[in-house]
Amino acid sequence: MPASCSKKEKNMELFVNRTFRHWWAFLLRGILFILVGIYMIASPLTSFVALGFFFGLVIFLAGLAELLHASGNSGGTGTRRGHLAFGIIDIILGIVLMGHVAVGVAILRIIVGIWFILRGISLFNFSRTVGRSWMLKLGGVLTFIFGLLILFNVAFGSFTIILFIAIAFIITGIFNVWLGLTMKRV
Repeated sequence: MPASCSKKEKNMELFVNRTFRHWWAFLLRGILFILVGIYMIASPLTSFVALGFFFGLVIFLAGLAELLHASGNSGGTGTRRGHLAFGIIDIILGIVLMGHVAVGVAILRIIVGIWFILRGISLFNFSRTVGRSWMLKLGGVLTFIFGLLILFNVAFGSFTIILFIAIAFIITGIFNVWLGLTMKRV
């Protein structure tokens, strides 16, 4: 390394060298993501139950974070009480959802269905802004119908959520494998 390099440049090069040494971690993570995605497609019912439990766990952990924030918040008492209340509500809701996975699964399906319905309305409204694009209108209507199917058809909604998440895992895995192999070559 030339003597004219700054300390910051030397630290950056050291960081990059350490990162590239761990190329195998990206490769393993990518393979794991791909395998989990394939498993989710092969066993959608088990995957959906696990997803419902995970949904409850995330809400529970968010509640713990709120309580920690409330305990460390030196702001106004109203703000502190708000964080405390939300933390307690999230913890109770998380425990209920983890104990009653079917409820968590139903709520997750409802949230995803409503999200697609709102995206469909948004696309349809955006078509007016762009100049009455028939393609955006069609996309908005199809997305809206897709959201209704997820919301009101339990089997379709459950399978769709699992399929989307499985595809996301597989795509993430492919890119992690690619990144690991690229890092190995560097």
